[in-house]
Amino acid sequence: MKVLIWGCGDYGRKIVPQLMRMNDIEIVGYTDSNEMYWGKKLGMFRVFSPSEIVDLDVDQILVAVSNPVYSHSIMESIEKMGIEGVSIIDVFCDDFYFDLLIDQRINFIRGYSKWIYSNNILGNVAECGVFRGDSAKYINKYFPDRKLFLCDTFEGFSKSDLKNEIENSNVNFLESRFADRNFFEETSVDLVMKKMPYPEKVVIKQGYFPESMEGVSDKFAFVNLDMDLYIPMYEGLKFFWNKMAEGGCILLHDYFSDNFIRVKDAVYDFENELGEKLIKVPIGDDCSLAIIRN
Repeated sequence: MKVLIWGCGDYGRKIVPQLMRMNDIEIVGYTDSNEMYWGKKLGMFRVFSPSEIVDLDVDQILVAVSNPVYSHSIMESIEKMGIEGVSIIDVFCDDFYFDLLIDQRINFIRGYSKWIYSNNILGNVAECGVFRGDSAKYINKYFPDRKLFLCDTFEGFSKSDLKNEIENSNVNFLESRFADRNFFEETSVDLVMKKMPYPEKVVIKQGYFPESMEGVSDKFAFVNLDMDLYIPMYEGLKFFWNKMAEGGCILLHDYFSDNFIRVKDAVYDFENELGEKLIKVPIGDDCSLAIIRN
């Protein structure tokens, strides 16, 4: 299958290494609305202008753009070209391609779970910011004997947290689909639970975090914080830090994201409050940061 990627930004680049591993997918190249890329190479692939698409031999066009307005506009413009036999896919709305975007993070979770078991590190596991359960299912899979706490409103961002982010963030966040609270509403506890390989080990904590975890005093070996915004990420570090087992890991998604720049602020402010530097390790997905409890 021949694939063209629309989008030379973060997400267009991130999906390429995963596609290259697949024997049945051939990447034809990129395209982008920004003419500064046209005719150049991004990595090993040429960037075509949108007007050249009609002459290309492709089966799929993957729209990898974080701004939902731009994404919708791009898909409409492709449809108007009348290219026959080509499917147009928004990678954020397709389970298969969205999984590819988080693949390196899943590899880290799998590898760290092996390290935790081989070193006999005790403790349960958790994810805060579950959305549709696409990473939670792997935490459940790789920690089959551990209780998994899943924390989410299952209704999108808190209005107050989102308001704070909008007032203090940058244009990348403001123009992205993530600034729309409704984007994260398309989920449910039932949808998430159907994806869990060991549902009997899952404890759903629905509501505003950290209040939703009130009374939980468990020790934790692994925690994935994927709440995107400054306030909940900061509160996540505060809540879990003293509950982490020695050698345990808190994985922070979006630390290197251009859309969620305040995740870095949350870590910096938590370190200042703690009065010490944390052991921080990039995991190689150009997005996430692992913090190791020593």
